[in-house]
Amino acid sequence: MFGTDGIRGVYGEGLTDGIAMLVGNSLGAAAESGTIVIGRDTRTSGGNLARSLAEGAAAAGAQVADLGIVTTPCVAYITRETGASAGVMISASHNPARYNGIKVFESEGKKLPRERELAIEEHIARGTMSYAVERGAVSPSHALAEIYLSAVIERIGSLDGLKIVLDCACGAAFGIAPRLFEALGAKVVAVNSSPDGTRINDGCGALHPETVAEETMRASADIGLSFDGDADRVIACDEKGDIANGDRLLFALARDRLRKNRLPCSAAVGTVLTNLGTEKALAGVGVALVRTDVGDHNVTRCMCENGYALGAEPSGHIIIGDFLPTGDGVFAGASAAAMIKESGLPLSALCDFPMFPQASAEIITEHKEAICADPRLIGYVNAVSSMTGKDGRVIVRPSGTEPKIRITAECSDPFLASFAARSIEMFIRTSFAL
Repeated sequence: MFGTDGIRGVYGEGLTDGIAMLVGNSLGAAAESGTIVIGRDTRTSGGNLARSLAEGAAAAGAQVADLGIVTTPCVAYITRETGASAGVMISASHNPARYNGIKVFESEGKKLPRERELAIEEHIARGTMSYAVERGAVSPSHALAEIYLSAVIERIGSLDGLKIVLDCACGAAFGIAPRLFEALGAKVVAVNSSPDGTRINDGCGALHPETVAEETMRASADIGLSFDGDADRVIACDEKGDIANGDRLLFALARDRLRKNRLPCSAAVGTVLTNLGTEKALAGVGVALVRTDVGDHNVTRCMCENGYALGAEPSGHIIIGDFLPTGDGVFAGASAAAMIKESGLPLSALCDFPMFPQASAEIITEHKEAICADPRLIGYVNAVSSMTGKDGRVIVRPSGTEPKIRITAECSDPFLASFAARSIEMFIRTSFAL
């Protein structure tokens, strides 16, 4: 049931209140009267799921701290700093409003290891509740979010003099991000900053950075920051309105940290989707790129196992490990803004390097794993990949969060990249029952 980022599905279909209750019950039983921290984004289904999960945890004897509507990294941070047994975020991240999800963090603020996910899946499969002799209590704990806000302010310092546009995606960042950046001294222009869960990610946020780019240009701002529904991602745009995705931010942050002697091993972590241009640009300033499989939990695992301090995905998951071992769009965005203030340079200069052309396609299918493992497709992908040259790459993979196959092609020739992606897309559509 766990994909690359928790349990996820359409509310009432793939994800129900009953599933949420059993997840909470499993976590509560494992907590042995400890505390479970719960937060959620603005989706209309979030309240029901949060209550069901809290009921399951309390029935097993756990104490439940309900943070209300907060960002995913806020849940992870509060879980770690309060010594809670686990943290849970009710969110489907960048997905549309009809979806929701359950993300679980262990006590250190990291995503659960696979063995703990399996234990929860087995508990759900059994479908039976565990009951403690003494029931736990569910306590509204909205004030705990101040711990996270204070930590970010302390780390970032001052953004006085900067003008910043924030696209809150009508999601979890609506209450935290504008208040935080104003507290840091920035002049803030907030868009899509209502808690309207029916509009979450709808034509706004990190999947639609053109929205914040237009507003940044209109406001003559220094930087624009676009978050997804739970704010564990950020996509930036510079003062010219040009988009700076996770690859560009990874380069700028890595170079800045290297200069400050805060980049252990002179290395940063990316994924197989990280643009080859990013790898070459990092090498040019003395930083090695270490690649992992797709998924911020894979990036985090690689960082923790090897002592790296910085990792990112092109989609905007940016992990600054000496602050928090999970993606934090708000903190990463504030860190990017701090680079502008400290260096006196615009973001366009800090993120300036040539990217390799990439083309992508996606196919909706319930048979994503079987198709991607089919020898016919593997053979065709290898043949197409050989056409893209020595620097070319073709990646075909099942999405970890949606019923989709994702196709990415990259090479020095934009026409060849586009041809490779579309060719594989058409091969799948004509060769398989979707």
